[in-house]
Amino acid sequence: MNATRVLRASAVAVVAAGVLAVSGCATADTAAVVNGERISETEVQQAVTSIKEVVPNAQIDTATALTLLVYAPFVTPVADRAGKGVSDSQVRASMDDSSGRLSEAALELIRTSDLLNPNNPSALDQQQQNEAIAALHKAKVTINPRYGTFDPKRIAFDATSPNWIKQQAPTATATPQG
Repeated sequence: MNATRVLRASAVAVVAAGVLAVSGCATADTAAVVNGERISETEVQQAVTSIKEVVPNAQIDTATALTLLVYAPFVTPVADRAGKGVSDSQVRASMDDSSGRLSEAALELIRTSDLLNPNNPSALDQQQQNEAIAALHKAKVTINPRYGTFDPKRIAFDATSPNWIKQQAPTATATPQG
């Protein structure tokens, strides 16, 4: 009887592992998978942390960082072909990071952000952005539900509110008169 339970538990574990592997986010540390390339949650968090070390008042969070890291493999090649590629040393110089505190993921997301920033004179033009978007439309992108969902038609991330967090409307309280 005990052997049967152990075998059933093992079979359930194998099936669960198979489901996770097929789903695209097979490990607990996976933030996203883009065309088979994994972006880890650790990479995303380290990118945000290292940017905030270099620029303490930077307005960056993990969701924004993940978005830019998902876009990067489509934006960077277009920029390189258009002669607008930016090296790691150029990104470090623009961020005053001579000490090398920025992680590889941080460099990639800063580069992508600059290439998509309409206020940056060397950003991708509309035609180049359309080229990157067309490639992204065809991509297989799986996002960890913690970060929301990815809509390939709109090329947009939809943040989700976890179902264990209940939103409550503020209640009015009486103010003593007197």
